[in-house]
Amino acid sequence: MGYPSEPPRPQQEMPPYLGGTEYGAGPPYGYGPPAPPPPRRGLGLVLALAIGVPMLLIAGLATAWFVLIAPVRDSITSATVAPAETRENAEPDAAAPDEPSGGPSDAPAEEPAPGGDDGDPLTSEPGGTVTLKGMEAGSKMAVTLNRVWSEARPTQDSVQPKPGNRLMAVQLTLTNKGRVTYKDAPVNGAVAIDSEGQQYPFSIAYVEEGQQFHWATTIDPGDSRKGLVVFEVPAGARMTTLQFTLNSGYADQHGEWKLG
Repeated sequence: MGYPSEPPRPQQEMPPYLGGTEYGAGPPYGYGPPAPPPPRRGLGLVLALAIGVPMLLIAGLATAWFVLIAPVRDSITSATVAPAETRENAEPDAAAPDEPSGGPSDAPAEEPAPGGDDGDPLTSEPGGTVTLKGMEAGSKMAVTLNRVWSEARPTQDSVQPKPGNRLMAVQLTLTNKGRVTYKDAPVNGAVAIDSEGQQYPFSIAYVEEGQQFHWATTIDPGDSRKGLVVFEVPAGARMTTLQFTLNSGYADQHGEWKLG
């Protein structure tokens, strides 16, 4: 006699895997590994904002400084310095003398008469003296026109004047009133001028009226030298002026004697 068979038991379902630790170190049998967390795609954007925003703020502040504050500062500085400059510019005007009530005179100023260092005039007549200044410092010479020969006589051994010309001679006395020794050829500084303004240099002719100046004349301070200067001029020319200049004609001052 057998035992009756047991009725079949219903199959018990497995609880779902919850990923907890109560089931051990890993997932129970029949479950796969847990899905990885989703990637954080907004991390780069967060870093860019965290760095870029402060830099933009700093750049904006710097721009505002140069655009708004710097011009105001410069204007304040200019306003502070301007009064001092105005006072400095105004001082010369304040010191200027007042003009007379009658106004400036329209009359031309009188020019001083030309003269030498001793107050002597630079123009004279035969027999007169003109004091001239030389090129060297301390050089001063008193020049006197002693005599004039309108028709001087050439010596026999001298150069004769050309046809239609004549010889004219003047005698000069040079007195050194300066502080230095004077060395020159006086004939080089003498010029005869006619009524038409034509100039005539010295001639090498010798005349009976006297001895010409030496080519190398030396005059110490306080000493004097006397000599002739001869000119060859047209026979019909009217000689009106004798002009003499120190340093062979290169000095600034020159004296003139009116011959008539």
